[in-house]
Amino acid sequence: MNLVFILALWSNSHFSPPLLDTGSKENFVNEISSLVIDSSFSGYYLLEEANPCNFKRFDYDEWVKYGLQQSVPFLELNELSYNASLDTTRDLWIARNLSRAICISPRQAQVLLDPAREIKEDSTLSASQKKKRIRKIMEDWVKKPLEQRVVYYISKPAYTNDHHFAVVNVVYRCDDRGCGLGATYLFSQGDGGWTIAGKLVSWSD
Repeated sequence: MNLVFILALWSNSHFSPPLLDTGSKENFVNEISSLVIDSSFSGYYLLEEANPCNFKRFDYDEWVKYGLQQSVPFLELNELSYNASLDTTRDLWIARNLSRAICISPRQAQVLLDPAREIKEDSTLSASQKKKRIRKIMEDWVKKPLEQRVVYYISKPAYTNDHHFAVVNVVYRCDDRGCGLGATYLFSQGDGGWTIAGKLVSWSD
């Protein structure tokens, strides 16, 4: 997969109107995307894999000390943790039902985050040739809008039984090394829709 194809994918996809499915995992992401995705992005790359949410009970003290922005009863946290543990299946996002996301494969994500990967692996080039080409590729890459250089990874949501609270893991990567951030978000649902009830960062660079 090369960058030309990926940029064509971007230009042809991120303005397409979505076909929404009320109550689906895609509908949830559409509703909360403006809260967890950079608001300046007209669209965003999303890894196509929709994996189970990881929300563990032993993190509760950290949530109470550092993560909660709203009051969330321990009963609700227990319910979220239990319901998250029940979902062990790996799934895929339904791209046509996502309003701003462009779903990409792991290989496409690798190319986006390290556009010089193929040059680095090319055994026909000398070290000096590689260095020159890699420098040019990276100079061009950093000039691109940030939304074309970042990949998001979002887990499937887990809900309380009454769907008043939800939890989801969100990661964004801005290169293939350590640049990015990983966090777990708690959401509460009211008359105005979903709002962030808490956020706990698991790693950042």
